[in-house]
Amino acid sequence: MIPDYADLGCTEIVNSARASAYAQKYCLLAGCEPCPGIAEAVADEPYVDPVTDPAPWYDPAVPESAMFLGVMGVDAVGFSNSTRSRTPVQLVGDGAALGIARRSHRELVYSVLLLVTDQCALPYALEWLSAALQGAPCEGSCSGDELGVFACCPTGDGTRELRHLYGVALIDGPNVTSTRYEPEGIIAEVTFTLAAAVPWIYREPLAGLADWITLRSGSLLTFDPDEVYDDCPEVTPCLDDPLCPAPPLPVRAPVPVDPCYPTGAAEFYRSVVALAPVDQPEWLEAVPVLELGTGATALRRLIVRFWANPLGSDCMDVADPCGACTDIQIPYLPAGSKLTVDGRTQRAEVICPQGALGTATSAPTVYGPQGQSFEWPVFSCPVGVCIEILSTSATTAADARARVSLVPRSDVG
Repeated sequence: MIPDYADLGCTEIVNSARASAYAQKYCLLAGCEPCPGIAEAVADEPYVDPVTDPAPWYDPAVPESAMFLGVMGVDAVGFSNSTRSRTPVQLVGDGAALGIARRSHRELVYSVLLLVTDQCALPYALEWLSAALQGAPCEGSCSGDELGVFACCPTGDGTRELRHLYGVALIDGPNVTSTRYEPEGIIAEVTFTLAAAVPWIYREPLAGLADWITLRSGSLLTFDPDEVYDDCPEVTPCLDDPLCPAPPLPVRAPVPVDPCYPTGAAEFYRSVVALAPVDQPEWLEAVPVLELGTGATALRRLIVRFWANPLGSDCMDVADPCGACTDIQIPYLPAGSKLTVDGRTQRAEVICPQGALGTATSAPTVYGPQGQSFEWPVFSCPVGVCIEILSTSATTAADARARVSLVPRSDVG
């Protein structure tokens, strides 16, 4: 990743192109123009000065903010290191049990330059940077913010180069390591360290699944969607002796199922979207993100099912019950609500209208196949995916809509 741009919680922290443009007007760091395509990639006009643009840190109530010329990235360490590790456990005899591989959090160490034109602006620059690194305001338990960076200098709209990290928060700094006084201004070198609770580095969603779907535009069918898993035969161990059966295993605790979970046959709207194997990067995993708006009425018995489609067949014809990967099932969503089930952060939330109070955010219970436990799906190779969205016709509003995205991720970048 390049150190020239960082956006934390929707606040631009580092932008070397902006800082360079401002600094050149004062002949501070003249001739330095890193990544000139950043302005276009983040939909900014050509940079003029902190007041005219205005810059993220400019505050009309603080005159010295106009003398702060920006944050220029020097180095960013931690993106190119894998967080995966494995701790072997030594056996009593020779060798060891390898253990399970896991990924810890990711630490990102930034070195930046604060550029100011006079002594009074330097304290403000440090105050602003310290406040901006606290992230976006949150309520209750804070779980970090989204960090946007570029893998290389962007071109065009920057979609190809843009990367995202989640659950990011400041753990150290900012700390001033040196201060250099020039005739044209002051350059302070500062370091700070961020931690990403989610270790993965995410790309933009795959373009093949970018469109919203109106749920009522799907075909109308009457069936029991939970029966699909009943038709998949179980594999019989080949060494079981029919004349001498093995002793029965201990009884396992039953999987808890919501007693109010809706089952049985009903009339459903069914929409299907497809991702061909060639549309998914070959060496990257991908995770789904479901977004849904219920519209004017409450929605009941929502099912989003993922089917493996390695041959790239027409998804309307994919019906092999053994090809069903997993479900996202939610029994009830209130009218006017917005649902997000995000495989990147492994969180689900519903934003509900509260009249004059605005909105409230709740965490819904997400079920898996047949209303049982839900596991976050990961598509580890480009097998092709068919995504089926089902909602009961009696509760699907005319303006209800949904979108399912697949987002590639990597362990290093």
